[in-house]
Amino acid sequence: MGEKLQSGVDTTFKDKDGKAICVHAYVKDGNGRVYFINSHCQAVPEGEEAPAVELSRLIESTEVSVMSAKEVLESGKVVEKPRRGGRRHREPAAAPDEKKPDEVAPESSDAAKPQGPLFPASMQLVLSAIPDNVLAEELRRRGYTLCAVKPALITI
Repeated sequence: MGEKLQSGVDTTFKDKDGKAICVHAYVKDGNGRVYFINSHCQAVPEGEEAPAVELSRLIESTEVSVMSAKEVLESGKVVEKPRRGGRRHREPAAAPDEKKPDEVAPESSDAAKPQGPLFPASMQLVLSAIPDNVLAEELRRRGYTLCAVKPALITI
């Protein structure tokens, strides 16, 4: 394998219309198969489990044309690859009263459970019991940058 090339760098190969084929571009051959050009100048077939082909061999064997972004999206053959590292996507938490479709509980257990909030105390009551400086320190400890203003009324 040759050295890795940066994204968007010209591979020195041209398609059937004379357009330059760049790294990380999508091309299609005469049979309509879609390929992704990796950083080693290899054509990786999209949507199927097949080995990568050297770009020079692909160009010699069939007509190759560079695909526009619109063509790539319309082809439907491009599969989104999972990212390595980075942030993980989380599903939003369901409300306490809301049940997921796959979680079906027996009807007799619903009658035995008391209906109402999980914690009877309101959040305002809990927060008012915590001193301001302790609350601010806890938020800073958790990584928040805090800038708070407490309004005060002064009557003369």
